[in-house]
Amino acid sequence: MTNPSDCEPALHRLVAVLPTRVRRNYRGGWLLDRLERIAAPADSDRPESWIASTIEAANPGLPPRTAEGLTRIRLAVGAETTLAALIASAPAFYLGDRHVETLGTQLGFLAKLLDSSMRLHVQAHPTSAFAREHLGAPFGKLEVYYILAIRDGIRGSIRLGFQRSPGRDQWKRIIEEQDIAAMDACFDRIPVKPGDMWIVPGGMPHAIGEGVLMVEVMEPSDLVVRCEFEREGVIVPPDARFMGRGLDFCLNLFDYEEYPLAEIRRRSCLIPTRLFDEPGWIVDRLVGSDRTSCFEIHRIQADRPGTLRNDGRCALVIQTRGSGVVAVGGEQVALRFGDSCFMAAASAGLTFSPDAPSGEIILCRPAEMA
Repeated sequence: MTNPSDCEPALHRLVAVLPTRVRRNYRGGWLLDRLERIAAPADSDRPESWIASTIEAANPGLPPRTAEGLTRIRLAVGAETTLAALIASAPAFYLGDRHVETLGTQLGFLAKLLDSSMRLHVQAHPTSAFAREHLGAPFGKLEVYYILAIRDGIRGSIRLGFQRSPGRDQWKRIIEEQDIAAMDACFDRIPVKPGDMWIVPGGMPHAIGEGVLMVEVMEPSDLVVRCEFEREGVIVPPDARFMGRGLDFCLNLFDYEEYPLAEIRRRSCLIPTRLFDEPGWIVDRLVGSDRTSCFEIHRIQADRPGTLRNDGRCALVIQTRGSGVVAVGGEQVALRFGDSCFMAAASAGLTFSPDAPSGEIILCRPAEMA
């Protein structure tokens, strides 16, 4: 006779996240190949690795691929599955009771590694309010960028908000006619460097520059309006431009305010809040509930082992400088730069042990549920 406990799924407080590459309408990924120890790294149409995703990627106009974008993980026993399947096996254990009551088995945020070899097409995403009211979707796509590295010989930059707003009518003309010179004139180049953190609200036009490796954390959707249809020979298919709607509909989601560089930096360049500081162990809050209701991001900078207590939420842990070991109870995962792991909400806390001084990890967690 089978013991009922033998049929219950094994519970894992800590699992290693595997590279989960996703196709996009731009090129990059050479640095991701290097992080994955691929023998002949190269830029391709897979410039992103979705390291915390329970939603599938939307790639209209491209041949469909089953489960594209669902984060893959490795269990302690060596088996592989998706993060979505793991959560579905024991939702309260992995996400917490209050989270499941509010969001079900949806993680509540999406995180990825992004490595661009070209400037991305100018684009924008809906706010949550716009998505709920006009698209019947629970989330928009506010984004946060944490800059990890810039390719050699590149001056890292982004475009963010209109520095010279064209207004709705002119913006429509620019997009319809693909007047790229006029589009370029709407933006100034905003320099970025490793360690910078930027927030991109829904509705704000933007474009990530070439040669930038970053962690991108966002609301869990893949909704996007693309304003440029071709860059460096990469053409955005018509089905991938306007979320399946017309241009006039999409023009309603843009923020047409004019933001001089000093103002956009004040609004969107995030300043860490120091939460804990003692020799060899520093904790900062990078993103809190004052900037988004979907997720929080904290950073640990460590020269020695230390422990961070958990508050009943799950967490994605990303090694953003150096290497080290993350341990939860008797489970542990060794991390190199760019690696990540997922901690269950039922964990009491995690211990981070850097392999050398100046180790750094960031923790991405869903917002605390009321």
